[in-house]
Amino acid sequence: MKKLALTMALLFLGSPAAAVADEAPISGTVKAVDAGAQTLTLNVTAKGKTREVVVHMKPGAKVVKFARATEPGKSGFVEQEVSLGDLKPGWIVSATTKHEGDKEVADVVKVVMEK
Repeated sequence: MKKLALTMALLFLGSPAAAVADEAPISGTVKAVDAGAQTLTLNVTAKGKTREVVVHMKPGAKVVKFARATEPGKSGFVEQEVSLGDLKPGWIVSATTKHEGDKEVADVVKVVMEK
């Protein structure tokens, strides 16, 4: 039984899921944007506590929002790429991040709600 548990633990630790375990989506309210430094400061609330998280943008990272399709024949919503500087304090965003040292580094930031 102990051998089985040890084998399962080793399989899990060697799996791709364990390799990406440091990926974390972060959702919060935009507090500040520094387009020059390529950072975004969010107020994030979890378990009743609010904390400030600075998200660093990876080179080539995308910032997107969704808008209703306006082209004839298209319906629903389409993704529109925007710049980091377009984000405004108070907007709610979700960022797909990875831990790199003590930093949160984002590949994609999605605007959830504009205020």
